[in-house]
Amino acid sequence: MDNSGGVSAEHDVEPKQSIVQKLRNILLSRFLISLGAQFAMSGFHMALGFLLIRVISRYDFGVYSFAFVLAMFAGALNNALISTPLTVYTPVIKDDQERADQEAMFSTLNVLLFLSLCLCGIGYAFFTGISTPTGLAVTAFVATYAARQFSRSFGYARFKPLVTATGDIAYVCSGVTIVGMVVYLNWGKDISVVYILMGLATANLLAMFIERLRLHGAGRSWFTFAKLNSYGQVWEQSRWALAGAVTTLFVGQAHALIVTSKSGPSAFAPLAAGMVLFGPVRVALLTWQNMVKPELALALSNNQGELVKKQIRKTVLLVGVAVLIFALCLWLAWPHINYWLYSKEYADQPMGYIVCMWTVITFFAAIYNAPSAALQAMKDFRVLAMASVYGAIISGVLVSLLLYFYNPASTLLGIIAAECFMAVYLIRIMLNHLKEEWQ
Repeated sequence: MDNSGGVSAEHDVEPKQSIVQKLRNILLSRFLISLGAQFAMSGFHMALGFLLIRVISRYDFGVYSFAFVLAMFAGALNNALISTPLTVYTPVIKDDQERADQEAMFSTLNVLLFLSLCLCGIGYAFFTGISTPTGLAVTAFVATYAARQFSRSFGYARFKPLVTATGDIAYVCSGVTIVGMVVYLNWGKDISVVYILMGLATANLLAMFIERLRLHGAGRSWFTFAKLNSYGQVWEQSRWALAGAVTTLFVGQAHALIVTSKSGPSAFAPLAAGMVLFGPVRVALLTWQNMVKPELALALSNNQGELVKKQIRKTVLLVGVAVLIFALCLWLAWPHINYWLYSKEYADQPMGYIVCMWTVITFFAAIYNAPSAALQAMKDFRVLAMASVYGAIISGVLVSLLLYFYNPASTLLGIIAAECFMAVYLIRIMLNHLKEEWQ
């Protein structure tokens, strides 16, 4: 009897281990597919940044970089209110009709946010007297960037990363074509940042169009609006996600808002030029987080807390080592990077110091990326919000003081302090939550 029972237990364990291994393989393949497409998009943005550093004025590069900061804030709004709830609520819904209704509700909210951003951008440009072409270009880029956060998340929520990957490739191909034409037609002349931003907005629209076709086909109505009644339950959590998303972004971008508002785009441009080198790392982190949130939510709903804890620990270690290796490569190649990229327009700026500061910032941001994803999957947005509020206070106060007493480059020390706090705080909170739930 005992031997028989032992054999039965072995046969029970083997299928479970096989299922776990299959799930791991599926997750790895999805991550690699998504990462490949995301790296193509990141590589495009990185190459574009390198190109613009050399071919447009420091002021225009400051405008371009600040437009990206505004786009990230708009994307954070979308992620908090729409995209993150979509990826953590809809994957666990069993009923097809209920899931379709929830997806339609989030789609409607995405359209409303897009229109709101357009109106805000146009109104701000009108009342502040900003150049009309520049205001419209910044508005178009910011609004389409935010809208595509939802489009990309939809593919992840449906466990169809190939859809998102297709949209990423479409964005890169169209972006390269449009920007290439702009540079070619204006070579040797002053290239306006307006053309670049409008080209990127067009590329975002094309990518969204392709993603929608692949997800829903041509037969589904493009202007179907859903009732928003059921969003009340989501709002109880997403309001904390909203506060957390905006303040988390402020933790890492306080210098962009404060330096630009006080000293103008030209003063912000060198800081943004140093950050360009770390685009691939940050995009890889965002890709992992967007893709893994539905997986973590599903694992937690199946009471697999220990598996989640182990995965988060491994991820923190791996990303930390990856950033250090990347930093070593930058250090070895720095003489060439500095000569080719910064020696012309930014020769009077301490670019070595700025890049060093961004290395440290990126390291801490990478460390707390995985705990942040786990807490979002737990729907514990209030804890994330409070952590980022504390971090934003640290960032805002230190950046303001450093800018007042020293110079724009020194403000990055304030960002380092805030990112370090976030890493320590979120890792501790995440481990305590998992320990309380799955002792």
